[in-house]
Amino acid sequence: MDKEHTLVSGELDKSELRYTPVEAISGTVSALRESFARGTMRDISFRKQQLRALLKGLREDKKALLDALYHDLHKSHAESLYAEYDSVEYEIGQYLDNLDKWVKPSHNPLASVQPALLLSKSEVRKEPLGVVVIIGAWNYPLRLVMLPTIGAIAAGNTVVLKPSELAPHTAQALQNMITRCMDSSVIRVVQGGVKESTELLKEKFDHYFYTGSGSVGRIVARAAADNLAGVTLELGGKSPAIVHADVSDLVPTAFRIMWSKLANSGQTCVATDYLLIHRSIKDKLVPLLVEAVAGMYGKSPKESPDYGRIINARHWNRLMDALNATEGTQIAVTDDLPDEGDLYFPPTIVDGVRPGDSLMKDELFGPILPIITYDTLEEAISLVNSRDQPLALYVFAKSDSAEAVVTRTRSGSATVNDTMFILASMSNPFGGVGPSGVGRYQGKHTLDTFSHHRHVMKRPIWFPTPGVDTIRGPPFAGKENSWKLDLSRQMVYPSLWSLRDSVLGKLVTLIPFWRSLVIIPGFVRALVQSKPVVRRRKD
Repeated sequence: MDKEHTLVSGELDKSELRYTPVEAISGTVSALRESFARGTMRDISFRKQQLRALLKGLREDKKALLDALYHDLHKSHAESLYAEYDSVEYEIGQYLDNLDKWVKPSHNPLASVQPALLLSKSEVRKEPLGVVVIIGAWNYPLRLVMLPTIGAIAAGNTVVLKPSELAPHTAQALQNMITRCMDSSVIRVVQGGVKESTELLKEKFDHYFYTGSGSVGRIVARAAADNLAGVTLELGGKSPAIVHADVSDLVPTAFRIMWSKLANSGQTCVATDYLLIHRSIKDKLVPLLVEAVAGMYGKSPKESPDYGRIINARHWNRLMDALNATEGTQIAVTDDLPDEGDLYFPPTIVDGVRPGDSLMKDELFGPILPIITYDTLEEAISLVNSRDQPLALYVFAKSDSAEAVVTRTRSGSATVNDTMFILASMSNPFGGVGPSGVGRYQGKHTLDTFSHHRHVMKRPIWFPTPGVDTIRGPPFAGKENSWKLDLSRQMVYPSLWSLRDSVLGKLVTLIPFWRSLVIIPGFVRALVQSKPVVRRRKD
């Protein structure tokens, strides 16, 4: 077992995390494609039955899952409950309560705006895509695989689930639960590392959902492109927090910033990656940041049952290398020292950091907080905009200043006067933009991601009458047919701008189906011209 699988409390033997044989992966995907083709997942009641089975399995295996999270990340049961487990239960509850409503076809008015569509009926149906693959991340190995899985099943898809091998205890606990409580015709788990993932991406899927790094995200995107399939990428980036001079209260500001920085030992995609502080308040805020750490984890976070560990030695050394290369000044936060053997990395604040510093090159994904001082809000906005769009942006300021930041920057999400609570808003979309991700999910938005929005139109065969119906087609050439083109255009795409702009026109628009008025003259002409004229013979 290599260092990628090193754990806080010992090694998980490779025989315990049972990797899927490479030769079995193709058969797994084929079996799910065959089961999807049988149409079982079209039944809404069957989807809900599977969600109830998943909920039952979660509750039965609750302790096993929490223990697995502790073994993989030294994540306390308390943090695992509110940051992972509870969100999964809540999401299942949302779907059980709302799925019938969410999957109902939507209807849009037609004839009132386009005369050619009189007597037509249109609806948009949400239909399953087919077989989807969900590839999870190691930092929140329960939440980040189960939330998309819930929505994918609710949408009627069959699912190949690939948990992260870097959180092996959780990956195995998930497989044990899913295999026991769910129908194998609906979802199957593939375990493994690079070799198995590479083989998995050779298969054709109808949607690819990946959470993790940008480098692997590009590989997944290429696989999706090769199959002309949809893709959702939940990536990351350097999410900044801006604290402006007009912030109303520094104490909760300091707490909320350090809470986001140190949750899961900084290994959170929407953690505050770096801090921009207005020069006039920096000397007041920095001591409060230190106090916030002590308030949450005590004088020695290493001894706190609530403080996590870095996932493995490679990432621990990555953080040490970045810290050793910084030109900033470390601020004393705790007497604890980094401990590679325990994969412990203490809370670290670094002041005097410049934009080109080693701590500003890549997403830190650890408990190091670089501080950059600015003098004007324009300067802070420019610095944020000089980098790739982050997954999240946090700004602590009064409303006008905060709105200026939000309006003039780009990010996957933005939060004013708080951090990370964007993840708790389960009925709203979560996702990145640009290098921080593609697509969105959570709540109903996951259902939309894993659904094909199919427009179905129904029109009567008897309307329009043959004489009127032929107006849409040739011949258009010749002066005698010019009226056909004009009328056809107005029937399909009416554009009565001059009428709309007049006083009389504004009154006309109050009449239901007012746009249809434009076709009346031509409609009558078409009816007349479609009937043969019989002349009486003079004796």
